[in-house]
Amino acid sequence: MENKVIKGTLAFGLATMISRVTGLLRDAFFAGYFGTSSQYDAYLVAIMIPFFLRKIFAEGALSLTFVPMFAEKRRESIEKAFEFASTVLLLIVTITSIITITGVFFSTPVSGVFAGGFDPEVILLTSKLMKITFPFILLVSTWSVFYGILNSFDAYFLAALSPAFINISTITGIVLSRYFNPPILGPTIAFVVGGGIQVLALVTASKRKGFRFKARFSRNDAKEFLKIFGLTMISPAIAQINSLVDTRVATELGTGAVSSLQYAMRLYQLPLGIFGVSVATVVLAELSKHVKDTRKFNMTLWESLETLLYFIVPATFGLIVLSNEIISLLFQRGAFNYSDTLRTAPILKAYAIGLPFYALYYIFSRVYYSRKNPRFPSLIAAVMAGINIALDIVLGLAYGPVGIAWATTIAGIFGFLSVGLKELLAAKITRNQLIELLKITAATSVMVITLIAEKQILPSTNLSSIIKILSGIALYFLLSKVLALREYEQIKNIFRRR
Repeated sequence: MENKVIKGTLAFGLATMISRVTGLLRDAFFAGYFGTSSQYDAYLVAIMIPFFLRKIFAEGALSLTFVPMFAEKRRESIEKAFEFASTVLLLIVTITSIITITGVFFSTPVSGVFAGGFDPEVILLTSKLMKITFPFILLVSTWSVFYGILNSFDAYFLAALSPAFINISTITGIVLSRYFNPPILGPTIAFVVGGGIQVLALVTASKRKGFRFKARFSRNDAKEFLKIFGLTMISPAIAQINSLVDTRVATELGTGAVSSLQYAMRLYQLPLGIFGVSVATVVLAELSKHVKDTRKFNMTLWESLETLLYFIVPATFGLIVLSNEIISLLFQRGAFNYSDTLRTAPILKAYAIGLPFYALYYIFSRVYYSRKNPRFPSLIAAVMAGINIALDIVLGLAYGPVGIAWATTIAGIFGFLSVGLKELLAAKITRNQLIELLKITAATSVMVITLIAEKQILPSTNLSSIIKILSGIALYFLLSKVLALREYEQIKNIFRRR
């Protein structure tokens, strides 16, 4: 039987990696053209609110609500599913149009609130840029509906790749910025244009998958959607608040604390995004299809767990063992010196310990969302936030930035135990599944022992860091072949068919 979870994860993960690379290129272009100028400050504030709403509504709650409901309607008939999607589109366009118009009209007072520390002329520029960026909320919310449609049809690559269109468009705007007055108008306009291209790409792909817009509005569908959506958006909203609190506490810990946290967080979030979010996105769509069939539901859940652990376990130990090498290789140059590496590495290790727990939390929370039951994971998210905030203060003030990282990790462990333990026991692990997990553990253990030995033998240089990282990856895949791990065989078969 084909493992749709690993196939979808590979597609989503590859597209996410491409999107992240274009994001890094965009930041490099901004640094080269605008540096740390007041124009760039104004731009960052102008896109802050659209991005904040995007994280809460579009990428978070909307897709978590839409995919299970679309799958439920699809079980009745494809016409019902398309009518539901059309209703959500009309609803979302209406709501976000009102938000957009309000934001454009009140951009001046909003700029005063969020950019109040800037000089008056910079606040004025921020207001001008906000009038341009607020329509992005409408675009990205529309995009998220088509994102959900494509995920429901097992089309993950383009949906995950589409944010790269914004990055590429923004880079184009940066390059052409000299033709604008002020120059920052170039990337600002291009940012919104990229949002339009992103939507157009997914609309076209959805049509090719057979989606047809129905000019009918179902009040019952809208009412049910809004009810679940209201509960679902609690979790991503809390996650954003958590990040703000982490940063706020770090500002009390002296120079370099916020920066060290951010550098460590970027590295920690890379495998979490590529593997954890990828598997969680795919499994939500797959579980939603089988919510009425317990056998297939549990089988899909275990496939997702095996796929996740196959990638996330070696990534976790790789970050822990090679934390100094990875940080040094990526960041240690210019103003970032060896002492900064030594300060950031323990933070990364503390974050990395929580990596598998957060990834598992994402999967098990999708079990509840697939059943249209967002109350429990939303409640757990609120408790996790309380734990994280309390420990931020206690551990952060006692142990510095590494204490904040440990607060995040402890909250993630609690989240996994709360949403996952019951479902894990209910899914009933089989002998073959247990053997597979033991194989993953064995392959990871040999990789870790080898990396520790290499650290003792090889000198501390960028070249040796590259050798250690690549040898660890190569050894893990070699052991996967020797041990005949199912995930390795499935990946090989997928690429062989390609």
